[in-house]
Amino acid sequence: MSIDHIVIVGRDAAAWLAAVSLRRAFADTGLAVTVIELPTVLAAADVYTATPVLDGLHSLLGLAEADVLRVCRGVPVIGQRYSGWNGAGSAFVHGYDVKRPAIDDVDFLHFWVKARGQGMRVPWEDFSIAAAAAKQARLAPPGSDRTAFGTVVPGYHLHARSYAGALRQLAVSNGIRLVTAELASIERDGDRIVALHLDNSTRVAGQLYIDASGVEAVLTADRPFDDWGASLPSDRTVALTGPALRPLPGFSEITAVPAGWIGMFPLQDRTAVIGSYRRAECSDAEMVATIAGFTRMRFDAAPVFRDLRPGMRAPWVGNCIAIGDAAGALETLDAVQLLAAHVGISNLIEMFPVDAAAMPEAAVYNATVQRYLTGIRDFQIAHYALNGRIGEPLWDAARAAPPPATLATKLALFAARGLVPMYDDETFLDPNWAAILIGHGLIPRDYDPAVDRMPAPAQREKFQALLHLIAQEVRAMPDIATYLAADVPAPALVRAL
Repeated sequence: MSIDHIVIVGRDAAAWLAAVSLRRAFADTGLAVTVIELPTVLAAADVYTATPVLDGLHSLLGLAEADVLRVCRGVPVIGQRYSGWNGAGSAFVHGYDVKRPAIDDVDFLHFWVKARGQGMRVPWEDFSIAAAAAKQARLAPPGSDRTAFGTVVPGYHLHARSYAGALRQLAVSNGIRLVTAELASIERDGDRIVALHLDNSTRVAGQLYIDASGVEAVLTADRPFDDWGASLPSDRTVALTGPALRPLPGFSEITAVPAGWIGMFPLQDRTAVIGSYRRAECSDAEMVATIAGFTRMRFDAAPVFRDLRPGMRAPWVGNCIAIGDAAGALETLDAVQLLAAHVGISNLIEMFPVDAAAMPEAAVYNATVQRYLTGIRDFQIAHYALNGRIGEPLWDAARAAPPPATLATKLALFAARGLVPMYDDETFLDPNWAAILIGHGLIPRDYDPAVDRMPAPAQREKFQALLHLIAQEVRAMPDIATYLAADVPAPALVRAL
């Protein structure tokens, strides 16, 4: 028996992304999608931050970048800057590069390592076109973003409520049935869901169920949970909103403070501020005071506090799949807020069950999605593991905590010879890893001996030519404000609204 009806229980972006993506992917089959909408947990201060991969999901949904940025008062960004993670005055930019340059088919990183060992002091990020563009708040014009270093695609900051609301209306316009009610009980047969009973006496039944309810995990909370709190120390967040930054920067700012970190995420009409911290180190009031002192902003609304518990559970059991934070909750570092949902949705489309009774796809789906989530986790842990803040309990403990085996292998191999082993199903690419590892001070001890085949004067010429090319390409890019003005909206999302 094939699947002709999916029931989604959820809220906000994860629920609507899942609903619209599945509806559009299987529209030709007549697949029906019902969303049991739970009350939103989003506040006016909330922001969705996203890596460049969100652009691919938007393409599946038929959404133009211009629509999303205009409706959500969004800002495209080309990286994140980390300040204070390695002590006072330290800072580096993780630019969203898609590839690193090479010289005679040898990774440029090895040339840089050799030159640095011989006294060169040009930072690694100066050889990143994305980092250079981010620092100058410039982007390749929409539709012409091809550079000598590949296609440079931005990530995004989006008003969370506006984005979720736009997706909700897009779902309705795509024929998705919407039921607004509370879940009263779950009718089960073993590990399978038979039907959902709502508080309005409605019974809703389908062949496949999706839990997109966020950390509440209303359908899947009883599954074993792999807690990552020992390596990702923040257990509390606060969201605030302040005045817009002018001019708009090309990156978000992630600044370490004694009890955690403060993130500033520019939007067109305001600045979203997130504090992530450990309650054992400071109270809610103390964190808000720290943020106020650091940002020197006047906040427009009351702070919104939330508990945080990073970790993961098996996403697919029986005929119910957890999507987004219900499957894997992460810190808000590295613009990953929508990544768990994206990973779950894209893999479900690829492995959509053909037999409603058997669903053998579950085992492969679980292994794949959990590899993605642990890869993201490792990327976030690397920030903490390599921190250089000495004498502060949170940071000392994070640095002393043994990293997971997968991350330990990456750190050891990169430290030895500048190689980043890439496992199956990783979200962050080799250039992303190199940017944060070097940014946090992990410099390879050795380099590929093939570098020595090129005479030193020729290497210096290559360095100078590369820096000149990056400067030339970045100068030709418009600033963020010009980029937004040129990004003429297409009608798809506007019509849905």
